[in-house]
Amino acid sequence: MSNTDLSAADIKAAQKARKARLAAYLKAWGAPASGLTRLGAAFGAAQYAVFIGFAWGAAWAVSALVNAQPVWPGLGLALVCAVLRAVLQAAETRMGVLASLKVRSTVRSLAARRLVERGPSYVERADSGATASSLIDAVDKLDGFFGRYRPLMGVVMAGPLVIMAAAFSASYVVGLIFLVTAPLLIVFMALVGAGAAAASKDQLTTLQRLAGRFNDRLRALETLNAFNAAGRERDGLADASDDFRRRTMKVLAMAFLSSGVLEFFAAVSVAGSAIYIGFSLLGELPFDAGETITLQTGLFCLILAPEFYMPLRRLSAAYHDRADAEAGAEALAPLFDGPEDSMAALEALNAERDHIRDADLAGESPEALFRSPGFETAPALTFREAGSVYADGRRGLAPLSFEAPAGQITALWGPSGVGKSTALKMLLGYAPLTEGAILVDGDATRTPLIGKAAWISQRPHVFFGDLIENISLFDESLPLERITAAAETAGVMDFAASLPDGLETRVGEKGYGLSGGQAQRLALARAWAVDMKLVLLDEPTAHLDGEAEGRFLEALKRISAGRTIVIATHSPAVRALADQVIELQMEDAA
Repeated sequence: MSNTDLSAADIKAAQKARKARLAAYLKAWGAPASGLTRLGAAFGAAQYAVFIGFAWGAAWAVSALVNAQPVWPGLGLALVCAVLRAVLQAAETRMGVLASLKVRSTVRSLAARRLVERGPSYVERADSGATASSLIDAVDKLDGFFGRYRPLMGVVMAGPLVIMAAAFSASYVVGLIFLVTAPLLIVFMALVGAGAAAASKDQLTTLQRLAGRFNDRLRALETLNAFNAAGRERDGLADASDDFRRRTMKVLAMAFLSSGVLEFFAAVSVAGSAIYIGFSLLGELPFDAGETITLQTGLFCLILAPEFYMPLRRLSAAYHDRADAEAGAEALAPLFDGPEDSMAALEALNAERDHIRDADLAGESPEALFRSPGFETAPALTFREAGSVYADGRRGLAPLSFEAPAGQITALWGPSGVGKSTALKMLLGYAPLTEGAILVDGDATRTPLIGKAAWISQRPHVFFGDLIENISLFDESLPLERITAAAETAGVMDFAASLPDGLETRVGEKGYGLSGGQAQRLALARAWAVDMKLVLLDEPTAHLDGEAEGRFLEALKRISAGRTIVIATHSPAVRALADQVIELQMEDAA
């Protein structure tokens, strides 16, 4: 076998594995709404059974009118069946809407949990605009698949069979026409659908890139203006927007093509049934069909003919929803994929989904899923040959052993790149624990301490809002007295008192209006306000001058009572403040 053949085989196998992976995700995401989906499919199939009664009643009424017989029995049957069918259609639509809402809510919660678990190390490498687009646009791509396409699969299997059986009971020739033409429609839909899937994936990928580019350029507007590059980027964004427009129109063109192919074959099939029935009623049929067509049975078959293809028409209209869902799943996959095998990843996904479902049944708010009870007292931490190797093979931290006593300040000291930050991230689950063990109060744990520890980085994030909102992180349940006390203890009031509106002064995103030291003290106030007993700091004074560093360390000393504090640092002042210093050494090159 040639290298070309091997390459083609590998590509085909990779594509097959990709589609299987996306299908597994879609199946797992849809499980919480499977009951609604089945109920919607049942309502949809039932409406076609009811339509048979409507068709028979309408044909009966017209035949009676032509033959000067009472029309009310047939007309009454048709009216009752029409009303019942409308009720079933409404119920089918409602079940689809509810299923879609449930799935999208679940997937957003799952994706947000995964994003939190992956932490800053993932966010720093990912395009923030593309990630936001995945959580919003990619999840919305699932709407049509779970709201329309999946319920329709059951309807397509049952609806045409019911109508075909009714047609065979009236005319075997019309039934055969239905039986022969239906598979042709499905084949052509599949052929067009493959192109629609590729077009939809390209469209979503382009949208993610556009969102990421716009977000990135907006944040760098000051730099672009300084280098007179704003005009060039404006033109580049315009070209990217036009490219997205073209790809969107391609998706629409594929959808129209799919519908056009279906309508053509459906019209040919209905016309064939109409010609046969018409010639039979006129007695001009050039061959003996072995059956007698009356006005009532002929009208009955003609009314059934368009409706036989209606589920397929609806499936054609919703067929691109499957392509959209696959594109959405592909965009979301980086949040759900892991280094573990696909089966383990799927089991973990199902466990998370069940957790959200149980919380929903218990009436918990979505925010409660991201909270975990903090430590009641300051914990003691122990690293026993704990090491970290990332999925790409990079060594984040060589095996490390040390103890951080409860209620003390422990400094991790060493040169840049030795793994100080990785050691802290391992506690939060932001870096993988691949070797050894981490003990909390003597118990080994691999559970991330998200929600149990305060995290203060080199550049704490300051949100657009006032200082109160930034300290409470927009938690309205936090008492104002506690926020004020935290601001006082952490030294925020030292500078807030001179601001125009005190703690109600609004600051810009990323701390616009605050110095680096002020932002660090704001981060300390967050930890104090929620009474975190474990505080992790990553080079908190790296970008502060001597005076700002001194004020920050004074505030840190004030809040340290009754707390376990671990600091990654190379600052002599921080080292002097610590109760103990753990010195980390670079591994030998050998």
